[in-house]
Amino acid sequence: MIFIYGMLGTEQIFLRYSNQISTNQIETQKFQTGLIIKIIIVTSLISTVFFKLYFGSQFKINTVLLYFSSISMISMLYLFNIFRLNSEFVFAQFISNFWRLFLLLLSVAFLYLKMHNLDTMLNIVMLGIIVIFVCSLGVFFKKIQLVYNTMFLPNEIIKTAIQFFISITTFSLLTFGDRFVIQNKFGFEEFGNYFYLTNFFLAPFSILQNYIGFKQLIFFKQNFTLDAFNSFNKKVILFGLALAVFLYLVPITLVHFKLLRFDFNNYTMTILLLLILGIVRLYSSSITSAFEAKTNVNSLQKANMLFISISFLIIVSVLVFLKSLDLIVVSVILIWFIRTIIYKQVLVKQILNEKIS
Repeated sequence: MIFIYGMLGTEQIFLRYSNQISTNQIETQKFQTGLIIKIIIVTSLISTVFFKLYFGSQFKINTVLLYFSSISMISMLYLFNIFRLNSEFVFAQFISNFWRLFLLLLSVAFLYLKMHNLDTMLNIVMLGIIVIFVCSLGVFFKKIQLVYNTMFLPNEIIKTAIQFFISITTFSLLTFGDRFVIQNKFGFEEFGNYFYLTNFFLAPFSILQNYIGFKQLIFFKQNFTLDAFNSFNKKVILFGLALAVFLYLVPITLVHFKLLRFDFNNYTMTILLLLILGIVRLYSSSITSAFEAKTNVNSLQKANMLFISISFLIIVSVLVFLKSLDLIVVSVILIWFIRTIIYKQVLVKQILNEKIS
């Protein structure tokens, strides 16, 4: 959660209003940089206080270490996007994910040494995050130069940041909200089965969705044309269909050879719907990356208002009327599809209007 909300959507204004003007040289705004640094400091403090209030009695960890690891974690999201904009995709992924590898290695070491002190493990993880951040920051200062311009007024930057925050919030609810609804309506056992199915059939789409968004946003930012945009969208849909067929055949094969015992036959319709949802989400990743790369504040605000209004009506209908797991998945597909179409139509209209003017 801290990695999602730590910058309150300002990482998106960085990507939108900053540009690589030459190798290792990024053009941005001084006001934006100052705003991001202030937000990182404040959100790190809030997350530290929240953790101490709600989990302080359960975990005995160093408060100073907790605060600076929070700053490091959130700041690495900023550095991740700086190196991403500089087209250093491998190092950007290293910054984003190295702490996970570190946690895995640490867990193996604790298991091998038969150590059971969770507090010690958490303190070491936080110290590792700080070390990774300091090293990444050193690479940034040594390699990348920020050049400041005044192309965008502070008022426009703040308005855009607010709209991106709204967009991130709705995206988070859309990604995880179905699980809460299913748990409340059908109980933990059915939720467990649904969670298993989503990990099996939806997770591969989610990984590809993140990868497409990661790389394609930078591509569209630098090389956007409507023809290239439409061509890439068609390729994504075709690839999604091929992946869906493959994922549908996998459990049949595994069950046939008795490598899995889960009764997939009881959830045939749910599986088909999850595969359709995966295709829609994959398609959405292409649209969203272009939208975030090229949108202006007016288009972003219009898209948010339309999506929230329509989604609210669908969610109310789900909570009141829908009693079937499959119908809830259908509603999630519908919300994702509506969001995708809204983003696409608003973006295309904006691009065409810019060409006319």
